[in-house]
Amino acid sequence: MSQSLPDIPRLFTAIAEWAAYVIYIVPLKKRFQTPFIVLLLMGLLVLQCALQIAAGMLPIQFWVPGMIAAVGLMFAGIFLCCETSAFDAGYCCARAFITAELAASLGWQLYCYFFLDRSGDSALVSIAVVGITYICVFSVIYVLESKRMPYNTRLNVTAMELVSALLIAAAVFTISNVYFAVQSSIFSASTGASLFFIRTAVDFSGVTMLYAQQEQRNEIRLQREVEVLDNVLHRQYNQYKKFRGSIELLNHKYHDLKHQIAVIRAESDPVKKESYLAEMDQALKVYSTHIDTGNKVLDIVLTEKALYCTEQDITLTCVADGVLLNFMEAMDICTIFGNALDNAIESVRKLNDVEKRLIRVAVYAQNDMLMLRFENYTEEPLIFENGLPATTKQDKNYHGYGIKSILHTAEKYSGNMTIHHENNWFIMRVLIPA
Repeated sequence: MSQSLPDIPRLFTAIAEWAAYVIYIVPLKKRFQTPFIVLLLMGLLVLQCALQIAAGMLPIQFWVPGMIAAVGLMFAGIFLCCETSAFDAGYCCARAFITAELAASLGWQLYCYFFLDRSGDSALVSIAVVGITYICVFSVIYVLESKRMPYNTRLNVTAMELVSALLIAAAVFTISNVYFAVQSSIFSASTGASLFFIRTAVDFSGVTMLYAQQEQRNEIRLQREVEVLDNVLHRQYNQYKKFRGSIELLNHKYHDLKHQIAVIRAESDPVKKESYLAEMDQALKVYSTHIDTGNKVLDIVLTEKALYCTEQDITLTCVADGVLLNFMEAMDICTIFGNALDNAIESVRKLNDVEKRLIRVAVYAQNDMLMLRFENYTEEPLIFENGLPATTKQDKNYHGYGIKSILHTAEKYSGNMTIHHENNWFIMRVLIPA
């Protein structure tokens, strides 16, 4: 076989680039419905092929601008198909580009080394070898990426992470293709075969480095999530301990008010007596909201939330058999009920009509299972991201950990959590084996 290998056909390069960014489009949140996405991708494939073929007809001086245009089309494809930020699209584009370079280089090298001299540059053989190589490479990459990238959501790539990925991709591409620019120097055509091997090895190293970067991103994200979840758990538990010390004071105040009412009833002035009684009755509505479910931890959490609901003109209805929760740890009870009620209160407070500020809580046994049910009225549409309700807050990175902590606590007891929207009611169910 000749030492100088023929260049990769532009059509093969275009298909590799297209297939590479399709891998990253699949798990991300889409802008459009699936049928339109498929049509859009087919159109992008035609454009990618046309761009590469046109670039191949230009002088070698236009090779770099042609590659920049191809990468730009890859970025546009990801950004058009996915409901994501430019940072996310750029990050995925950098990874897809190096993956495409690896697949194209490996497929063409295998064909040249094993079949070029024997097949006499057969188009059918080259298509078969390159096609099989693409299927293998992109299948492996898809399996690896699908396990590491969150499905149907955003990546929230930072500027530093994007710059790092772009620098890695640029360095790998420059090193693996340096002989195109310096063919007349020490990298002569006589060493073209070995340079082809070096190019494939460098591309593989680039894919590995970008994969390692993604692993580091995931580690940092998981560490941050664990820290936030831990803070949420301890905040709920500290609220429980703080309010537990106030229960006795509330009970004393409640009894004091009852004695004061008895004295006021002896008041001879009817006007003053009714005024005092009305004031005391209003105070009793606050201090008499102690809830008795049979579980002291649950009683304290529900009483605290009930007092706050009274102040905010929110109607909280609770039917709970707290004895069923006696097997759970105190912090876990605080986590589930504290976060669920905090989310419900936050939702109903947005309603101007106080008659619609309704929250319902139920704890009961159902077919040897413990059912915890939380409902609140809402007029906002429910949108899911990655299986959980999307936040309506401005801080997208740190919101939603309350629901995640509920889910993790349920899973601790081999249970699960479901959320759905029905007739303007947000309904969360936590089901745990009794």
